[in-house]
Amino acid sequence: MWIRWLLGVVGVLAGLYASVDAIHPLQDKWSKLGDSIDKDDLKLASAQELRYRLPDYIVPTHYKLFLDTQVHTGNRSYSGSVDIHLDVQRQTKTIYVHNRGLRITSNELYFSDSAANITFLETLRYTEDLEREFTIFAIRRAIAPAEYILRLEFEGQLRTDDDGFYMSSYRDANGTRRYLASTQFQAISARSAFPCLDEPALKATFSVEIKHHPSYQAVSNMPIYAIAGDLDGNVFSFFETTPPMSAYLLAFMVSDFLYIEDAEADQRVYARPNAIDQAQYALDAGILIMDAFDEYLGLPYSDFMPKVDQVGLTQFSAGAMENWGLCKYREEYLLYEPGVTTFRSQTTITTIIAHEYAHQWFGNVVTNKWWSYLWLNEGFATLYEFMAADMAYPERQYRDLFNVQVLQRVLITDAAESTRPMTFSRGATFGAILSLFDSIAYSKAGSILKMFGQVLSPPVWRDMIRLYVERNLLGSVGTDEFVDAMEEVTDGMDILPEDISAERFVTSWVEQAGFPVLELRRSYRGELILTQDRFYANKIVNDDPTIWMIPYTIIEQGDSLEAPPQWQWLSTKAVRVPSTTPDDEWVLANVNQTGFYRVNYDPSNWYMLIQALVEDTNSIPMHSRSQLVDDAFNLARSNRLDLEITLELMKYLRYEREYPPWESGNRALTYFYNRMRGQSDYVRYQLFVDTLIGDVLQTLDVTTVQSDERLLDKYLRQVISTWACRMEIESCLTDTRTALEREVNGEEPVHPDVSEVVYCYGLRTATTSAFQYLYGKLERSDNRGERSMLINALGCTNDTEQLEAYLLTAIGGELQVDFDMEERYYILTSVLVSRKGVDALVDFLMDNYSYVTNTLGGSILNSLVQSIAARTNTPAEEQMLDVLLDQLQSVLPANSIEAARSTVARNLAWPSTREGVLLSYFLERNSFQPA
Repeated sequence: MWIRWLLGVVGVLAGLYASVDAIHPLQDKWSKLGDSIDKDDLKLASAQELRYRLPDYIVPTHYKLFLDTQVHTGNRSYSGSVDIHLDVQRQTKTIYVHNRGLRITSNELYFSDSAANITFLETLRYTEDLEREFTIFAIRRAIAPAEYILRLEFEGQLRTDDDGFYMSSYRDANGTRRYLASTQFQAISARSAFPCLDEPALKATFSVEIKHHPSYQAVSNMPIYAIAGDLDGNVFSFFETTPPMSAYLLAFMVSDFLYIEDAEADQRVYARPNAIDQAQYALDAGILIMDAFDEYLGLPYSDFMPKVDQVGLTQFSAGAMENWGLCKYREEYLLYEPGVTTFRSQTTITTIIAHEYAHQWFGNVVTNKWWSYLWLNEGFATLYEFMAADMAYPERQYRDLFNVQVLQRVLITDAAESTRPMTFSRGATFGAILSLFDSIAYSKAGSILKMFGQVLSPPVWRDMIRLYVERNLLGSVGTDEFVDAMEEVTDGMDILPEDISAERFVTSWVEQAGFPVLELRRSYRGELILTQDRFYANKIVNDDPTIWMIPYTIIEQGDSLEAPPQWQWLSTKAVRVPSTTPDDEWVLANVNQTGFYRVNYDPSNWYMLIQALVEDTNSIPMHSRSQLVDDAFNLARSNRLDLEITLELMKYLRYEREYPPWESGNRALTYFYNRMRGQSDYVRYQLFVDTLIGDVLQTLDVTTVQSDERLLDKYLRQVISTWACRMEIESCLTDTRTALEREVNGEEPVHPDVSEVVYCYGLRTATTSAFQYLYGKLERSDNRGERSMLINALGCTNDTEQLEAYLLTAIGGELQVDFDMEERYYILTSVLVSRKGVDALVDFLMDNYSYVTNTLGGSILNSLVQSIAARTNTPAEEQMLDVLLDQLQSVLPANSIEAARSTVARNLAWPSTREGVLLSYFLERNSFQPA
């Protein structure tokens, strides 16, 4: 699942800054929820986990579910019934059923014999345990082990928070609001739609029947086998029975959506009628990706399910969801409009489809037995969202995005002291479970699985995951089942050392928090000294006892880059290894950043690597070049490497022509930019960046796109042109303004693949009519991806009056668009791209903070304040923020205000820190000149 709760949070500098600090759209929902979860509550939930778990001696085998909804009128009330077939495995007088907010109107317990005859036993007394979300049925006389049916009738209300069985809406072509009902059950919200046994290991079959208005249609996991009319004019839609699956994977929707289909492939894409013309790409991509999975896994999707539908929803906080046979997405993650959708959005759409389709095997056919093993669902999906997309579209090189968009980002978050192991539980409550949907479950797990696959070799890994799925078909798994598959497939192969079993290898990575740094020190007398230590972002701990089974590869100067390097192992704290590398030649470890760890070298080897990068960039593999930049920056920040070495290394980027190393450099440059802006040495920093990008910029056209351009070159152009304009290089600002004005004047539209940069920076120096033009374009747009891009572009203006008027549209002003709550937050964060925008936001909040609190929520106000603090670098800026914080003392918690002030204090003190002084010295010593 891809998840997003407050999508607007990612709207901060979206597009232009997406390459710097973007959060995976499918995990962002949970990461924002985690900010609001009380840590003491999590500890309590973990301690009481067993109280919230169902007894293991009652197992559901089948649900017969009926629902009656009149959502077409906007009525939230619905009713239903469910027959829960239960395998009672020991004598009991109690049946526990999950229930969140439903009113049970009747219940009956039946005995079911082997011939499927049923006998009524009794109507049960029951109590409601609201805290644990149980309805507890008491049986008068204990029942013996056998098959039973619990028949329940119930009433409920469609939710309005995009969770459970919920109502949403859209505006049709005439502007009329249309309503629909849809579902989002992961992780434990099936219980809010109908009474059920809502744990992932409790798989059962489902037969669904939905009564609805004939102008609407119902869709669910399985195909419809019959539609029948009722005397009241409504219709019943009957669906075929599902395979055994977890309750959280059940899905249905009642709407007036249209669909396009490929009958031969048994795939359809649903969308609102006024957006159905944007569905073709998703259908085509879905077919190609499913074919790629079928061939790669050798276990065709059609062996399990007869069809797969995709649905684009205007309101879907989860981002995307892998419901078996009925995948759901936010519109901007599914719908593609030629001439409007950008290359970044197309990448997101393609990889998210691949992510959800990967789940059809990893999550649906084989499911984590409890949420502590969530990484076995999300890790595979994160890995194959890039690999399967690459198999479907090899010319786009999607797999080359994995390290910079997944692995390197999670290395940053996993370096915190508070990080958790991949296998981990915080309890069984709603908040405790959802807090596990984080970068560890997604990005770290995907990166670790990628490492496992490379160590085993791609063919052996493929055999292993086929075995893993086949052996656990329609079952639930934990780490043991994964290890068993690895042990069997590697038995008799010379892959793992004799002293490292599959279990020892796997558990060292999935059951320990954090990751190591591999220190490679050369004696220059025929030896390498290798040591490992846990890597922390902010300190060095030499006595940390954690040991990982580290697979590593080494190449040396002059080695062929085509030959696969041999795996070696470090399974102790330190080891001395013989080396034949001449003292004046470099060595490089963890080739192409395959392993999930950082690598540090002695200074002499670092400088030899730097010299190689300058003299012949391609003498070092592309992904290793990216890793060197990323590792050096983060090693310096943790005080493990002299910052001067990092900065000297970054100077090589002026010769770099590939996107992945530049993206790694982009993060480092952004970090320094955020601290240098407003400082006395800022001009020197501008000249430094100008020097790095100058040669590359000469090879790019900022405002045009070639028909045969590589995807990675599009990413590179966006990074370079963004820096060129941000550093106020005249040619960039002129070119973007000219391109924008040509569109404004009706001469030539801006190509979507350069629109984010052109609209944002062109607006900086364009006439007022350009702002009005883009705002009018936003008013007319019905494409959510384009609207998001335009909202962020409009926030780039440096005109104070325009900024003030624009911010007022978030709460309703003279300029008014039909913004939803998410877009209102997008507007407020969009202006953070410039200091003038930050100042405008401070002024806006002074007068309108109560609206933000009452309408968008206190957490949103706090998020905005913390964002302003992060961009406060000077005493004058601090004074502005202090006035605002004084104003907000009645609405913000004291710890939030203190956090903002602490951030500002660190920013103001930074120039006199080790980093600040060394960077200033480096800039002064090098005397960079304008390119």
